[in-house]
Amino acid sequence: MKKWILLIVVISSLSNSQAQYFNYMSHYEDLNKYNIIDSAYLKCSYKLTYLKDSLKLNEKSTDLQVLLIGKNISKYYSHYALDYNFFVIEHLKKHDTYPRAKENGAWSYEVFKNYPQGKETVTDIASILRGNYIYEENSLVFDWKISDEKRTILSYHCQKATVSFRGRDFIAWFAPDIPIPNGPWKFGSLPGLILNLSDSKNNFVYECQGLEQLKQKEPIKFYQIDYTKTNRNDLAKTYQRFHNDMIAYMEFLGTRVHVSGGSKTLKIPYNPIELE
Repeated sequence: MKKWILLIVVISSLSNSQAQYFNYMSHYEDLNKYNIIDSAYLKCSYKLTYLKDSLKLNEKSTDLQVLLIGKNISKYYSHYALDYNFFVIEHLKKHDTYPRAKENGAWSYEVFKNYPQGKETVTDIASILRGNYIYEENSLVFDWKISDEKRTILSYHCQKATVSFRGRDFIAWFAPDIPIPNGPWKFGSLPGLILNLSDSKNNFVYECQGLEQLKQKEPIKFYQIDYTKTNRNDLAKTYQRFHNDMIAYMEFLGTRVHVSGGSKTLKIPYNPIELE
């Protein structure tokens, strides 16, 4: 069942110093219903540092993300987003006031590799688009170029590899001593776990913060909520539409918008990791 919190959002206009005020419904979900699709034996934590606006190099956002690796399936998700969702539910049980806002850098995506078999499933839960989205794509094949260059990360000897992927050039450092062909976000298929990944312009930088061999396996959960089925390209177009004019997008969905001064449109910088 979809849940919404009414927030009053104040955003500085990009064209002048006046502020824009409007009502915005912040989405969260009841995640108590789920299927356990595998059990993780390894848990990897990554810090993602990224630029929402590629023209503002000093304004970086961060997220703490987790990779759960099971025998057949892996799951990649934002710890910040999941933590916030459960925080909201517990907060509203005890208080009538609205909870704190979600961390600025939290991603709403979850990536399931080899689920279903031979494919990947991506979910976008409690999205800023006001909804939950899901799409599938075939398991990705990366044309990695492995070099002889090496460095040490978290005491592991790592080797460098490069690849072009959907409009960006990426550099990965993988650990051959951890022979797991996986890594952050959608990346993988190297002869070792990716411990560091960045694009050539450092718009997106993933840094492994720790590895935990789980003594007690952790269930890999696929949440049973109401999803809108889509595909990667259509979802990207919807995000582009949202960022081109957030106010027009909200009004189209039926959200009452009141603008005090400034432009009646609100364009938000859009810098997706996948450009194509």
